[in-house]
Amino acid sequence: MNEDAQVDLNFFNIVISLSQAAIVGMGKISHPQTGKIEKNMEIAKINIDILQMLKDKTTGNLTKKEDEILTETLTNLQLTYADEAKKGMESKPEDGKEEPGAEEHAKDDKGKK
Repeated sequence: MNEDAQVDLNFFNIVISLSQAAIVGMGKISHPQTGKIEKNMEIAKINIDILQMLKDKTTGNLTKKEDEILTETLTNLQLTYADEAKKGMESKPEDGKEEPGAEEHAKDDKGKK
């Protein structure tokens, strides 16, 4: 196998792990521990930002296949995030107030650091 077609398994696992965390955060799949859909766009954004940082920091140091995997994964996540964010903006009540319980959920998330 030529070097451009090789993928380091550890690199691939990092990309997949961060990608899955972002997908869970966007509410696209259920949380692996709870089995529930738990949408948290902030967590999704953090994981997408980490993948972008990884791409920026590894420029020129990846095989062609690794670069393709990272670029395609990142692009798909960014498009999905934009779509989900748009849906979130459309579903907010016209008065601009959050849904009941959203404030409590936000408080719970901040206390779990």
